Amino acid sequence: LTGLIGGIYIGKSRRKIVYTNMYKVILLSYGSPERIEDVPEYLSGIFNGKKVPENILNENIEKYRMVNGKSPSNEIIKNIMDKLSRLLNKYGDFEVTDAYKHWKPGIEETVESLNNEYESVIALPLFAFKSNNVSKSYEIPFKKAILPKNVDYKFINGLDDEMFTYAWIKNISKYIYDYDSFLFTAHSLPLIDDETDYINSLHKYADKISKILGIKSYYTAFYSQGPYGKWIEPSIYSLIDKFRADGIKNIAVVPLGFLYEHLEILYDLDVKYKEFLAENGIEYVRAKTPSCSDELIILLKNVILKNLEK
Repeated sequence: LTGLIGGIYIGKSRRKIVYTNMYKVILLSYGSPERIEDVPEYLSGIFNGKKVPENILNENIEKYRMVNGKSPSNEIIKNIMDKLSRLLNKYGDFEVTDAYKHWKPGIEETVESLNNEYESVIALPLFAFKSNNVSKSYEIPFKKAILPKNVDYKFINGLDDEMFTYAWIKNISKYIYDYDSFLFTAHSLPLIDDETDYINSLHKYADKISKILGIKSYYTAFYSQGPYGKWIEPSIYSLIDKFRADGIKNIAVVPLGFLYEHLEILYDLDVKYKEFLAENGIEYVRAKTPSCSDELIILLKNVILKNLEK
């Protein structure tokens, strides 16, 4: 018998853990509408029910039109849920579901609907790096909803695991033959709080992946800074002078801060940044995110089980 709650070791050599409790895993994410027709309702949620400015509504509808009218993220998350559930159930009784900050089902709605059969609830935001932004946006509403349930729970902020590196390797390695320079990037965050952990995570994994693949020239920067207040810098756009000075003709962009394909990659990078680089004579290519790859599923499984052992 181990010191773990709800876990026992079987066998002395393999030390395989079987978790005897019933666990509910909730994958948390920002959320996105599946159809252009849903964009007004989606934005209304972001604006807390207030009238959405017409220019913002039109801008977002146009973004969806430019990516064929649909974000792939919801379907990808459903596939992640299915594969993760199958893998986790090799270790015990796990049920996996989803909840969204700005779409349906909402975080509070999902937590409040839980019945009493679960001994423990694990909330896992689908964001690569630990941040105070995730804590404020996801942990606070999750805890507010879960505390009245009087149930054991864990909130996991960041996916710091060796498997994170390998979840990206395959998708990046195909570009090492034809591209000399790589840009590792993550979505910028407002500097309302200290986001040192978030910034350091991008640098850490960019360096680790570059060493494994033998990448000699790489850059790190952030994208999608908001129009108001201070945000994490440098911006990917501010690197253009350095690209010129370094004689960069092509670059492979790696959005390390995101786990799966969605609008802020397909539009902000694949449309707007690609256009910007083309105007400056630089060829753009972008590494696909891990999405619902086996490597990502193993990463999520590792992080969940590692947290249960604490």
